[in-house]
Amino acid sequence: MTSTERPSDENRKLPLWRLIAAILVLAAMSGILLALAPVYFEDYQLRQYIRSLVRAPNAATTPDETQRSAVLARARQLDLPVQPADVQISHPNGKLQLQLKYAVEMDFPLYQVDLHFHTGATGP
Repeated sequence: MTSTERPSDENRKLPLWRLIAAILVLAAMSGILLALAPVYFEDYQLRQYIRSLVRAPNAATTPDETQRSAVLARARQLDLPVQPADVQISHPNGKLQLQLKYAVEMDFPLYQVDLHFHTGATGP
């Protein structure tokens, strides 16, 4: 073989340390995904609840504090750290508009992540 020729694919082998490193990286990414997935799923459930709440037939006439209490109760059921100040309710053009902004703090062994969520819905 001359110096310009490359070894064939059969002669090239992946070093064991690279294989182990790749497996460790994939395992770490999978672990992080599994740790974060429940929070995203709970946010999805809260978002669906807010949409159904806003689209209810009597939503525009229901007092704001009742709406806020319902959102906070559902967030508590889902173990989401939503505070009363995180729920913004307005009535543009006589329609109920509900905005929700909150953050969930996730602590990992070497790193802390703040997941910020923003959900909004407007009645029909």
